[in-house]
Amino acid sequence: MGIWSFGGEQYEIISMYSLPDDAWHYELTGLTGPPGTRPYLAVDIPDATPDGTFTPRPAQHVVVRAGGGVLPWLVLTKFIDQLDSSGDLVDEERDRSAEATALPLTLNTWSHGSQQFVVNQFHYGDIDSWCYELYEVDPDVTANNFLDVRIPDASPEDGPFVPMPADHVTLTMHGRWALPWPVFRRFLDAVHAAGDIVTPDRH
Repeated sequence: MGIWSFGGEQYEIISMYSLPDDAWHYELTGLTGPPGTRPYLAVDIPDATPDGTFTPRPAQHVVVRAGGGVLPWLVLTKFIDQLDSSGDLVDEERDRSAEATALPLTLNTWSHGSQQFVVNQFHYGDIDSWCYELYEVDPDVTANNFLDVRIPDASPEDGPFVPMPADHVTLTMHGRWALPWPVFRRFLDAVHAAGDIVTPDRH
């Protein structure tokens, strides 16, 4: 699909059919930086008719694979916009009501089938940023897999939190983690709804 540039870094976007997975595969990968540190994010949309023309299964079956690294928020949202425009996210049950996207300060628990997820938000003083964090509650997993969105503070020494513009915001992916698309999408919607990501069209 092409190469994107942002902040002196380059990112490759690939869209292809994955035969081993019987799924349409969208992939966003960083091209610059040392190996092992480059961001990786993929979305797999299962095929309902693998023996015929690609027919996407409903969005509740879509899987997000986060492979570590840091993505600029504006690169992430551009990738999500491409997914939205593809027409492959079918029958997406997306609740953007205040109840669905509200985030208490700690331990906001979400359910998806038998899985449990927790979203936290807090001021991270070591990096002078407001953070939104998502992780799964799974006693059988010992790996430290989670996502966080970091919004730098424009005036950390001068009082209340003042968010820097969206071109400074990042998604940091810790570990290697597969999570349901509806949970990932709800997390992004909740961060948007919180109102701390300031884009030019909001002024």
